[in-house]
Amino acid sequence: MKRTAKILTAVTLVSALAAGTAFATGAIKLPDEVKSSSIKLPEGLETQAEFAKHARVTQQEAEAAALAVQPGKVIKAKLDDEDGYLVWQIDVKHAKGVTEIAVDAGNAKALAAEAEDDDHERS
Repeated sequence: MKRTAKILTAVTLVSALAAGTAFATGAIKLPDEVKSSSIKLPEGLETQAEFAKHARVTQQEAEAAALAVQPGKVIKAKLDDEDGYLVWQIDVKHAKGVTEIAVDAGNAKALAAEAEDDDHERS
């Protein structure tokens, strides 16, 4: 059982590193907007606490998914409503600037990536 878990962890890590390299070199193309996700939010939710009740992916899992497609340092992470879909918005600082990665809050799949303006101050 432990051996299987180690093998799965190693395979996941290798896959994540390969995806990160592919994204950084331009081989992976993500849209710049979220089209859908696995969690459709009910109307009227606005706070992080309300969003957190619906998320199945932790912040750490979302950050790992974002870093798999854009290596760098996470500088901001929050749950967000994107056109009625629940996503983690992960800002990753890297050599070429900052990229906002939208990660599905239900299955940790990277959904969209958008470069942030250099002069845009992040809080």
